[in-house]
Amino acid sequence: MNAKRNRFPIIVKRGSSTVKIYRDQKPSGIYYRVAYHIGGKRYRLNFADLDRAKSEAEAQAAKLSRGDVDAALLNGKDRLIYGRALEALRETGVPLDAAALEYSEARKYLDSVSLVDAAKFYSRHHGQNVKRKAVAEAAREMIEAKKLEGASGVYQNDLRYRLGVFSDRFSCDLVALTADDVRGFFDDLKLGARSFNNFLGALKTFFRFAQDRGWLARESDLLAGVKKRKDKGGAIEILIPGEMASLLNNASPEIIPCLALGAFAGLRAEEILRLEWSDVDRRPGFIEIGAHKAKTATRRLVPITDNLAQWLAVASPGRHGRVWENTKPMFFKVRRQLAAKAAIKLKQNALRHSFISYRLAELQNINQVALEAGNSPQMIFRHYRELATPEQARTWFSIAPPASEKVTAASFGRK
Repeated sequence: MNAKRNRFPIIVKRGSSTVKIYRDQKPSGIYYRVAYHIGGKRYRLNFADLDRAKSEAEAQAAKLSRGDVDAALLNGKDRLIYGRALEALRETGVPLDAAALEYSEARKYLDSVSLVDAAKFYSRHHGQNVKRKAVAEAAREMIEAKKLEGASGVYQNDLRYRLGVFSDRFSCDLVALTADDVRGFFDDLKLGARSFNNFLGALKTFFRFAQDRGWLARESDLLAGVKKRKDKGGAIEILIPGEMASLLNNASPEIIPCLALGAFAGLRAEEILRLEWSDVDRRPGFIEIGAHKAKTATRRLVPITDNLAQWLAVASPGRHGRVWENTKPMFFKVRRQLAAKAAIKLKQNALRHSFISYRLAELQNINQVALEAGNSPQMIFRHYRELATPEQARTWFSIAPPASEKVTAASFGRK
C-alpha cells in the first residue's frame, strides 16, 4: 500500500489509478471515506472500520488499473456477488459473461431441472469411462461373442436379423442414442405383440452386452418407456387329415421327407433345413435334434411314428447328406407351390401345430409332448389343448404311403 500510516488521506495506487481514504468525524463517531473517480465522476464509500476501508480501496484500485470499470461501479452486495462469480470461474478460464450466456441457454432446455443435475446425468451416461462404439460394430461383436459361447445358429441368425434392422436405423455411436430414439424405433416397426417382444428381448441383450463392454454406462436405460406387449396369441390353425394326405400325394420326392418330418415329428422348418440323414438314422426309432440345430439350443430326441417311418423310407432310399439339399428360399418356394397345387391354405408352422395338437390328443400327456416338440408344458397347455380328438389323432398318424409302397416300421428301428 502506497500510503503513510495514519496520515490522511491515505493514497492507494495501482498503475495510474488512485484511490484515497479520508478520515471524517460525525456526531456518532469517526468514519472513513473511500473516494475515487471514474470518467470524471467522483464515487465515495463510507466505512466505520479502517481495515475494511483499506481492503475496499485496494480492490477498487486494482479494478480501475485493469480497466474493470463496470465492477468498480457495483455497490457492496453486487460487488461481493461479482467477486464470488469470478473466483468460481477462475479455474475454468471461462469469462463471466460467456458462462452466464451458456447457463441461460441451457436453462431453456432444462425446464425445471437444475443444470447440476443435468450435468450429473450426462456424466453418468457419457462419462470418461464410456468408450465410443458404433452401433453396427457393437452388433457384429456381440454376434461373434455369442458364436464363441456356443449359441445356436438359429439364435445367431435371429440376432443378426434384428440387430441388423436396428443398425440400419442408427448409424451412430451407442452413447449418442437416447431413450426417445429407441422408443421411436419400436413405434415405427409396426409389429404384432410376439414380434415386438422378440425385438425387445434382442435389444435388452444387446444393451446389456454393450454395458458389460463399457460402450454404455451402467445407469443408461435406453428402453425406458418401451414396455413388453401382452401376447394374446393368434388362433392355432391345424390341417385336417385329408388336407395332409393331399399335400403328400401331390408332393415331389425331395419335399416329402420335409413335409412328413413337420407333420408327424413336429420339427420346425429351420430344424428340418439343418437336419441330416445321419440325425435320423443314428438312434433307431428316434430323430436326434442336436443343440446346435434346435431353436432352443437344447438337444432332444423325437420318436419316429410308424407312418413317419414309412414316408421317410419310401421317399429316401439310400439317403445321405442333408434331408433338404436345396436352398432355404427354394424350400419355402416349393412349399408354396405345393400348397397352391393341392388347393390348401398352408400357414407358417401349420405342420408343426398339427403334429402337436394331434400328438397331445393321442397321448393325453402334456409333458411328453412338450419334450418331443421342444416347447414348454405351459405353452402346450395354453395353445394346443382340445384342438383335436383322439379319433382324429389316430387318423392323422395313420396317413401313410399307398399300400404297395409300405415299408414296415420295424425296418426303420421302431418296435
